[in-house]
Amino acid sequence: MKKTVLAMMMAIPMMFSAQAQADDAPQFALAKGRTALVVTDPQNDFLDPKGAAYGLFADNLKELNAIDNMERLFKAAKQNGLPVFVSPHGYFPQDNEWENPGALQKQLLQLKVFARKDSAYASDLKGSGADFLGRYKPYILDGKTVITSPHKIYGPDSNDLALQLRNRGVDTVVLAGLAANLCTDSHLRELVEHGFKVVVVKDAVGAPGADAYKAAVLNYGLIANAVWNTDAAVAAMAR
Repeated sequence: MKKTVLAMMMAIPMMFSAQAQADDAPQFALAKGRTALVVTDPQNDFLDPKGAAYGLFADNLKELNAIDNMERLFKAAKQNGLPVFVSPHGYFPQDNEWENPGALQKQLLQLKVFARKDSAYASDLKGSGADFLGRYKPYILDGKTVITSPHKIYGPDSNDLALQLRNRGVDTVVLAGLAANLCTDSHLRELVEHGFKVVVVKDAVGAPGADAYKAAVLNYGLIANAVWNTDAAVAAMAR
C-alpha cells in the first residue's frame, strides 16, 4: 500500500508536466476589462546580445522564438485594449551594501546585471543593461503601460505590481518574460497567493538552459490556472 501511494505521489509532477506541455487551448475566457498582460524583465541585460547575462539565455530564447513571441503579446494586448504592466529588475548603489545576498543575487550584483547609478532621476537608464529592449519600447513607453518600481530579488513582493493591478480592477493576468524559472516563476507564485488568476505563456519566456526551462514549465503546470502558447494567448486576447 505504501509503495502504491509513493508511486502515485511521484507520478503527479509528471502528469502535470505533460499537461503543461499540451495545454495550449484556452480553458477559460479572459474576462474583458479585468485582464492584463504582465511582462517581467524585458530588459537589455537578458535580451540584447550585448547584455551582461544574454549568453545564459540565448539558446532557450532562440529555441522558443521568445523575443518575437513577447512582442506579439505586447502588440495583441495593445490592439485589443488590454492594460499592460511591466515589472523590471533594477539594482542601485545601495543594493551593493546588502549583508547576506543569496548566491545568485551576489553574482548578479558582481556582474552588474541591471545595475543603475541613479535612483532619483533615472538619468542613467537609457541604453543601459537595465533599459528595455529597443523593439519593445514603442509598446512600453507609449504613456499607457504601467511600469512598476523595480523588483529586487525575483518576485513582486518588493514592488508595487499587485497594488497597481488591483487599482486597475485586474483579477486575471497573462504572464510572460524572464527569467522563466526565477522572476517569472516567482511573479506567478506571488500573484496566485494574492488571489489573481494567472495564465503563463510558456514560449514567451526565457531560461538559463534547458533544465531550468523544464523546471519552470513543470512548476507552471502545478501552480498556474492555465499554461498556453503564444498563439493561444493572442487568440484569447482577441475574443
